[in-house]
Amino acid sequence: MAKALLNGINVHYQVKGEGPDVVLVHGITSTLALWYTRIMPALIQDYRVTMYDLRGHGYTDLTPSGYTSGEMAVDLLALMDHLEIEQARLVGHSFGGSIGLHLALLHPDRVAGVVLSDTGIACLRRLRTIRDWPGWDLYRDQLAKYGITYDWFVEAESEDVATVIRKSIEIPQQFGPRKGSTRATPRFRRLIEETSVSGDFRQVAGLTEERLAEITTPVAAVYGETSPYKEMAVHLAGIRPNYSCEILEDIGHFYLLLRPDMFLERISGFLRDPAAYVADRRGSEGENGEAVRRATGAPPAPSKGRS
Repeated sequence: MAKALLNGINVHYQVKGEGPDVVLVHGITSTLALWYTRIMPALIQDYRVTMYDLRGHGYTDLTPSGYTSGEMAVDLLALMDHLEIEQARLVGHSFGGSIGLHLALLHPDRVAGVVLSDTGIACLRRLRTIRDWPGWDLYRDQLAKYGITYDWFVEAESEDVATVIRKSIEIPQQFGPRKGSTRATPRFRRLIEETSVSGDFRQVAGLTEERLAEITTPVAAVYGETSPYKEMAVHLAGIRPNYSCEILEDIGHFYLLLRPDMFLERISGFLRDPAAYVADRRGSEGENGEAVRRATGAPPAPSKGRS
């Protein structure tokens, strides 16, 4: 088991494959095992892939604080320095995408591109659409067993988001390799009860909307159509020309587990050449414009004739 002492903590990581560097960053209450579905085995055919457990997760040391996207970005930079990774493409699921954006903001020379896999960004929380989440109907009976309803969620989250996380890890996973099991391990219970993670990951921590517009690194935002964060992807596409947006139809936040092959297909072009991929997607109307229209419900753009 490979570990490195970075910023005073032992960080667990794995490196596989050869080629340009890709670093995979999981989200809150997950581990690097997320990438073993099919993502990592496919990527190591063409890239040197680094996966690691975030601070307080998996086999990385737990600390009382240090869980904002900015602090986690410092951990990521230290790991890249330790592994002598001069520049990497970053793929982040959920909160992992915010970490990638934060590193791209602070150290653009070290990041060749960032893939946001359904990332909820703290400064864009106003765009989150929780009421419209299809899961309220789809998983109504399962959620009811744990006393979770939309009204309960809104009230609990406004008072103490840790309460929401405590309940969420008790619910058996509905899909993926650990379907039927829960995340309520002693390790994750300690993370929630003994650290500031519940408040930290919701902090803007310097990654403001204005600063998002300063990021020059190519960014591919890939979000699920039924995800509460979908409108964040659309908004990002309007911030700067180096952001591209794609909305995956009929799937939500965990599409990475449900349809890993589809995710790999969507990001393959970006990983090969991030800047060229985004430029192509952003071309007049093109795929990016269609993705935005699908997400917002706007009618298709009129076809353009050739002269």
